[in-house]
Amino acid sequence: NSNIFSGLTAMEKKLAEYKCNTNEAIHLKLVRFPEDLEDDNTTFNPEYSHQVFGDDEVAFGYKGLKILLYYIAGNLSTLFRTEYTSKVNDKFDCVEADDVESKIREIIPPGFCTNTDDFVSLLEKEVNFKPFGMLLHTYSIHNEEAGEDITYQIYKADMTCPGFREYHERLQTFLMWFIETASFIDVDDERWNYFLVFEKYNKDGATLFATVGYMTVYNYYVYPDKTRPRVSQMLILPPFQGEGHGAQLLETVHKYYMSSPTVLDIT
Repeated sequence: NSNIFSGLTAMEKKLAEYKCNTNEAIHLKLVRFPEDLEDDNTTFNPEYSHQVFGDDEVAFGYKGLKILLYYIAGNLSTLFRTEYTSKVNDKFDCVEADDVESKIREIIPPGFCTNTDDFVSLLEKEVNFKPFGMLLHTYSIHNEEAGEDITYQIYKADMTCPGFREYHERLQTFLMWFIETASFIDVDDERWNYFLVFEKYNKDGATLFATVGYMTVYNYYVYPDKTRPRVSQMLILPPFQGEGHGAQLLETVHKYYMSSPTVLDIT
């Protein structure tokens, strides 16, 4: 009975239109200026989304799905909303759309904005954001596009720094999109050290700081009174990749530990 099969494929074709590749659907931004919100050049996409959306990296039930995750460049205050042109429930009673929002909410901390106006008003307060912890290293890289040298700084932070715990919760979400086997760490374990890279930039005559990337290092204990730090995860955010920040970060972290008499070696 070929009719049943041809009928089925028509239905399948219809349903296939409601599948979205989640790597393409997720739109990430690091926002410095309000006009960045409208500028497609500031948007980037995940390399991975399987840890959130399964191995197929597909969200079912939407046409034209956009998952917007916009971050203020420094403190990473977040705008999260979803947009789509149509949703499956309106058309088929027997099929349910994936709950995309709840999947994202599992990996981003609460307290995010859901509308652009709130986000833009937070952006105005960004001038107050300063890096966490202790400054270890300053370096500059010539930027062809801007035609000037841009200054970067590397800081060592820990959970006692005011606001750092919440900031780290926002930052670690990026691991899910750019490290294939990412995992969130137990921040209550005091053996973790955090090293952060920031870019200095100017806005309306003030100096602001943008998050470039970070590294987590675990201090293994070696009897009786030494430690052996091990690099756990390192991420340079995509807009900054290929500029040499990873090498600067590794070298700075290496120097930091090697200058400590209690450190055996670093792996």
